[in-house]
Amino acid sequence: MNRIILACLAAVSFMSMNGNARAQVKAVPSSAVMKAPSPAEVMFKAWDLDHNGSLSQAEFRSGWQQIRRATQLQVRLREQFTAVDLNKSGAIEANEYAGLLLVKQAGKSAPLLATFDGNRDGKLQWDEYLKFVGALAPQNERKGTSR
Repeated sequence: MNRIILACLAAVSFMSMNGNARAQVKAVPSSAVMKAPSPAEVMFKAWDLDHNGSLSQAEFRSGWQQIRRATQLQVRLREQFTAVDLNKSGAIEANEYAGLLLVKQAGKSAPLLATFDGNRDGKLQWDEYLKFVGALAPQNERKGTSR
């Protein structure tokens, strides 16, 4: 997430320095060594909706708004994770898991904590909690709460 935000700031700086609202992508020679795309390249490709190699102001604004929403959601989820972690262990344990709103709403059909416990330590770490929320939160409520 932080890499994407930094890439956005770099894009803003690039656009400001060049004094235009369109950033051009230059072709890479085929002789160049292929490497994994950088977060900025991935972001640029996702934002370039018409695939013309540049970002219009509308494309940039839309992409920037997506980043802001994702960042706000990440902050809310972190706050919820911290609030549910009653013993402040840095993880959600079995007794805390049972208190999650999404688990309560699912009732008897709620998946076991082990379903999302990737490292099998009996707890949900932050990344496991994000998978839990992604799997259980209805699409239109992911901006809401999970606790």
